[in-house]
This record gives sequence, C-alpha cells and structure tokens, in this order.
Amino acid sequence: MPKPRILVNAAMHPDGLKVLEEAGFEPVVVLESRPEDSLREAPTCVGMVVNASLKIDEAFFRLAPRIKIVGRMGVGYDNVDVAAARRCGVRVVNTPLPVIEPVAEHTLMLMLAVARRLIAGDRAVREGRWREPATAPGPELKGKTLGLVGLGNTGRRVAEVAVQGFGMRCVYFDKLERPDAERSLGLRRLPLDGVLAEGDFVSLQVNLSPETRGMIGARELGLMKPGAIFINVSRGAVVDEAALVEALRSGRLGGAGLDVFAREPPGAENPLLALPNVVVAPHVGGASWESKRGCSMVAEDVVRLLRGEEPRFPVA
Repeated sequence: MPKPRILVNAAMHPDGLKVLEEAGFEPVVVLESRPEDSLREAPTCVGMVVNASLKIDEAFFRLAPRIKIVGRMGVGYDNVDVAAARRCGVRVVNTPLPVIEPVAEHTLMLMLAVARRLIAGDRAVREGRWREPATAPGPELKGKTLGLVGLGNTGRRVAEVAVQGFGMRCVYFDKLERPDAERSLGLRRLPLDGVLAEGDFVSLQVNLSPETRGMIGARELGLMKPGAIFINVSRGAVVDEAALVEALRSGRLGGAGLDVFAREPPGAENPLLALPNVVVAPHVGGASWESKRGCSMVAEDVVRLLRGEEPRFPVA
C-alpha cells in the first residue's frame, strides 16, 4: 500500500523529514521557487509543510481536498487563509518558539548596523575611501529609548537584550498588557502614538493581520523623533513604503533597517534600495542553523494531527 504523502515546499531540516518518514509518511519535496510543482503535487497529499512563499486559500483547498493539515514553518501564517481552512476542515499549526532568538538578534543587528553606518563604512573601505563624514557612526544604544510595536514572545526577547545588554529604556504598544515584562524589565505600555513619539529607535514586532496592515503610514512616521531609526522585522505590508521613503529622503528619520518588504523580493526599482540610510536583508530574521531544525519540527504536529491527536502549537 502506498504511503500517505506530505507536501514539503520549504527548506526542511533532515530531522524534520525523518519525523515524517518514521511515522509512515512520504515527504514530497518540491522547490519553493516553483509553486506550480506544489499545485501539481498537492492533490495527492494529505498534509503539507510550508513557509511563506505559497498562497494557501480556498481555491487551493478545493484543488487539494485531501489536505487535512497545514504545518507552517515559522511564526507568521499570513499566507494561509485561516478562515478558509476552518471552512474546509483543515487544521493549521506553526512553530512560534524557534524563531524568537534569531529574530531578536536580527533586530538588534539592524539597529546597530543602521546606527553605526556599518554597510556604508564597509563599502567605503572596499572602494578605497577612509573615514568619510557620510560613514561616521551615529548614536549609541545605551541610554536611548526603544519603542516596540508588539510585545509577544519575540518583542519581549528584544526588550530583554536591549534593556539588560545595552542599557536602553523600553516602551511598548500591544493590545495586551504585559505586567510581568513591565516589572522585570521596567517597561512602560503606551498607546501607539506614544511609543512612536518617545522612541529613539522604533521596531515592529507584530504579525500581519487586518488590524496591522498599513498601521504605520505618513501620520505615524511623522510622530517619530527627528533622526529616529526605524526597524521592521515583521511584515512589509504593515508599513506604507511610499511614506517611509519620503520620511527617509526628507531626513525626518535617521535611517531604517528592513528585513521585509511589501513585495518580496523587492524589484530593483524599489526606492528603498537606493537610499544610503537604509540597511536591508532578504527576510531572513528568523533564520539560523538552530531555527531551521526547530521550525522543521512542525512535522511532529503534522503527524499528531494525522494520527487524531491534538497538536502542541495550533493556529486553527
């Protein structure tokens, strides 16, 4: 009898594949860059392990009616229509814990890279230029205020490193109060406008949802301190990119560190790529050797659900 098939369209760690194989499933590995292969194989599969690249909506579930479980590697699942999954009787799980540390480290790295003008200095040295005014480092982190938009697991870890490691003050905006973090780290909860106005650095740590889509526009950027540094490691669609470009070009903001874009990969014509006060990364904030294995263990919840058991990290 053929083994039940699990579609894998993500770069999965061998240990995750081993979990599927030892549970009696056949992983069907397709290239992330070829969504047509996923669409071709999906109708033969009972479950899937995916990342952010494949759109999974009601049309997809109609195409692949045997799919009963979507395992999303990572914490974000905005590419999965959760309401459609519920209507179609499909369960959704994710892996919220393995990405906490790499995203937190990535956030602080972007803050430092922008403030210290690391990329501009690197480029200048390689081109034979030395200690030019345009590459002079900017502000230190110590004693500055970090405004966090979102204080979930990752936001809290960013606050820990910022407060305990760099001696920063931290204010946050979140729909939930976080009294434990307030007590242990000295955080203050403010409305969004207050966080934007107080932050010398402002970092977005929110999931993309109808409530957060476009939440940072021209008005919000205009509330920020002149010269403040803006960091986005959440999702590109949370920010009005045109407004961000204008704030950076005008000198209103001191710089930005961006791991995400409204369209990914961004086109060469994207004006953010031409701005000298912007440091960019290819949406790899949650990636590390350790997190690749950890996120691949979403396979364990896929197996649990297909065996009729409850998962550890349900989304729907």
